[in-house]
Amino acid sequence: MFEQVMTGAVVAATVTALVRLGIVHRNREHPCHVDVAQLMMGLGMVAMHVTPSPLLAAPFLVLACWLGFRAARLRTGSHLHHAIGALAMVYMFAGQQSGAAGAPLVTAGHHHASVTIAAQAPGFAHPLLAWCLMAYCALAAGFAATDLVRTPPPRARSLVELALSAAMAHMFLVML
Repeated sequence: MFEQVMTGAVVAATVTALVRLGIVHRNREHPCHVDVAQLMMGLGMVAMHVTPSPLLAAPFLVLACWLGFRAARLRTGSHLHHAIGALAMVYMFAGQQSGAAGAPLVTAGHHHASVTIAAQAPGFAHPLLAWCLMAYCALAAGFAATDLVRTPPPRARSLVELALSAAMAHMFLVML
């Protein structure tokens, strides 16, 4: 049940970010990096469920580099926060494999019987980093929740941030 709620929250957050970008485009304004980053994060989390592939880490690496450059240039915490989120997505995608876990990779023949060597899920290469990223995402969700209390409406960005950060923290926790 919890998985379905988290998935629904991620889909709703992704649609909200997409609508926000559509409104900005319709008004012929420049898109905010927050909306772009939130849309990418939402699409990435949906892609993790639909087609897990380490190759999908590439767009998030580009996004992380762009946001990191902007954070250094503008000295803003928001750019840095979303760059860390994009790097967390890179880390999660890079740890995935394209095939199903446990699928046979090699069948070695022997005169008694054939032996199948199965693929193992790769897991996290550096679990301490995964724990740190999970804690960061959990804290980001907490800060987004406090934004809902202390900022005036509209609060769509805070709701989207809360849903995506909580889902990322949950995904890290499940994968650890």
